[in-house]
Amino acid sequence: MDTFTLLETRRKHVMKYSEKIPSLEVINNALWKAWKTSPSKNNFNPYEVFVLGPDKQKDKDAVYSMVRKDHIRAEDDAVEKGYQAITQNGAVNPFYEHIKLNPYLVVITSRVCKKANKFYERKIAEGHHPEQMIEEKADMLVSVFAVEVGLFMQNLTNYLLEEHIDISYNSCFIRDPKVWQKAGLEWCTHMPIAMMSIGYASRYRKQELKPLSVIEDIKPEIDEIITWIQ
Repeated sequence: MDTFTLLETRRKHVMKYSEKIPSLEVINNALWKAWKTSPSKNNFNPYEVFVLGPDKQKDKDAVYSMVRKDHIRAEDDAVEKGYQAITQNGAVNPFYEHIKLNPYLVVITSRVCKKANKFYERKIAEGHHPEQMIEEKADMLVSVFAVEVGLFMQNLTNYLLEEHIDISYNSCFIRDPKVWQKAGLEWCTHMPIAMMSIGYASRYRKQELKPLSVIEDIKPEIDEIITWIQ
């Protein structure tokens, strides 16, 4: 199956995962391929990929609480500005449930690079100062690091879909790592950037929507996104 067909037909937002668990070997292989093939400026890879397996439900619940806190904050902010809340009485959008209930959850944060490769060691000796190795800039450069995280996640997506494994993304959560640590997630020492759940889907988002909503929930036209400069 070519890449377009794979992504067009297989990549769908998951509402619920089945109890079937993808093998650790397959997940590790997909992660290795994504690491191997994802480009990184100066080969620093200024991000860290944390994988929560089937035995890490306590951590997944804590991560979900970071999503819940952010959802409530966003709802309160919307109401304050005169908009109607999507959910009521502190309930959380059900489309976030996949973050808590999944076989595997991947959380990606920024990372301070402690060691350069041999090539950049020589560059540093010549006076070059890579920003990826400066602690004070780790969170400031998240918008730059996020590009590389997106490339990694897309590659990981492709390799998982090839194995008929489903994924879903999420970028709505509390960004302060100190709040994560207070929730018991001590491994989160730098700003979280993105997360994705992994497993075999039992139900997709579009199955939860009304038929008209499926028709209406579409992307902007390509001309609004891509412009050829004449």
